[in-house]
Amino acid sequence: MASDPSLPAEPAPGRSDSPPARRSRGLGRRPEAARPRWPVEIELAAGSTVRARIDGIPIEVASDDVALRSTPEAWATALCLPAARAGAVLRIGERVDRRWAEGAAANVALAASWWGGDAALPIDAPRRRWARRGSRPAGRALCFTGGVDSFFSLLRGDHRPTHLLYVLGFDVRLDDAPRATAVEATVREVAAAIGAEAAIVRTDLLAHPRFASVSWEHTHGAAIAAVAHLAEPIGTLVIPPSYHEGRLVPWGSRPDTDPRWSIPGRSEIVHGDASGRRIDRVEAIAADPLVARHLRVCWANVDGLLNCGRCEKCVRTMAMLAAVGHPATSATFPTAGDLAAAIDALDPLSPGTGVMWEDLLVRPLGAPERGAVERLLARSG
Repeated sequence: MASDPSLPAEPAPGRSDSPPARRSRGLGRRPEAARPRWPVEIELAAGSTVRARIDGIPIEVASDDVALRSTPEAWATALCLPAARAGAVLRIGERVDRRWAEGAAANVALAASWWGGDAALPIDAPRRRWARRGSRPAGRALCFTGGVDSFFSLLRGDHRPTHLLYVLGFDVRLDDAPRATAVEATVREVAAAIGAEAAIVRTDLLAHPRFASVSWEHTHGAAIAAVAHLAEPIGTLVIPPSYHEGRLVPWGSRPDTDPRWSIPGRSEIVHGDASGRRIDRVEAIAADPLVARHLRVCWANVDGLLNCGRCEKCVRTMAMLAAVGHPATSATFPTAGDLAAAIDALDPLSPGTGVMWEDLLVRPLGAPERGAVERLLARSG
C-alpha cells in the first residue's frame, strides 16, 4: 500500500492484538482538566479546497478532480492517534457520529497497546451527542500509488473502482515537482486505461507539527481514511493490503483497523485482499502491460526517479520479478542490470523484511541471484 511495510518485526507467537481493557503502557492518564486541548476549527468546509486549524495551525486539503466537503470525523480520524500519544484531547465544536467514535476508540486502544500513549479516544465533542450522516455516495475509490499492492488490488481484486485516489504530500512531497508530475501522469494514465477517474488530492497534513509528532508507519491508514472522508463523491475507499494476513505486525493499515475508521452512512473504509504474500502479488500482476510501464515501488526519492533501482524495496521487487519469470526492465527500474550485484550492495535487512526475501528461495532464481540472497540473509542475522 501507501507505505513500505518493511521495518517492523514479526509479532511473537501467541501475541494478542486485542485492545486492552484498560489503558496500556506508556503515557499515564492525566486528570481531564490537566490534558492539553487541541481545538479543531473548520475554516473552509466545501469546494475544491477545505481547511481546518488544529491547535491553531492550519491544514489544507485540495483537489482539482473531486469536490471536497469537510466533516469533523475526517479531521479527528487524522489527528486522534497523535493526540492520544501526546495525552491531548481534540476539542471539536460539532457533533460526531457515535459509530465512528466506537471504531476510532478501538483503534486508539489497539495503537496504545503497541506503541504506548493514552488508550482512551481523545475526543471532546459537545455534550457527547452523536449525529447520523446522510446516504453514502456511490463512488468507489482505490488508494493507488502505482506499487505492487496497488496494482494487485486494481488488477486482481473485485473492487471495480470508479476512482483511483492518489494523495500528493504523502509519499511524494508537495515541493517535489518532477516526481509529483510523473506520479500524477501515471495515475491518470492507469485510470484512463481501466475506465476510471483519477482523483488527485493535495495536502500539507504531514507538515503539521501535531500530526508529524507520530511515525507515518503508525498513522498512514488513518490519514488515507481521513482524505476519503473529505472527498464528496467517494462513498467507499479500498486501501491496498500491506502484510499477508498471516504475518500481521503492529502497523498503521491492517485488515482489522482500516474498517474501523468508517463513517456509517458517509464513507466505508475497506482493507484489500491480504490473503497472498508479497511475492504472490508480484506473480499475479507481473505480466500485465500496465505494470510493465508504470510499476512504482521506491520511497528513496533519488534524483527525481520513480524507482531508484538501488534501495532495498526496489531490489527486492526486481528479485521477485525475476523469480516469477518477468525480470524488471529499464522502463520501470533504471538499473535493471546485474541483479546479484545489486543484492550484494544492500545493507543488512531491517527486522521484518527477511521473511519476504526468504520467500524467494523457494522460487527458481538463477544461481548468482540465489547466492546473493543467501548472503544477504546471512549478514542480516
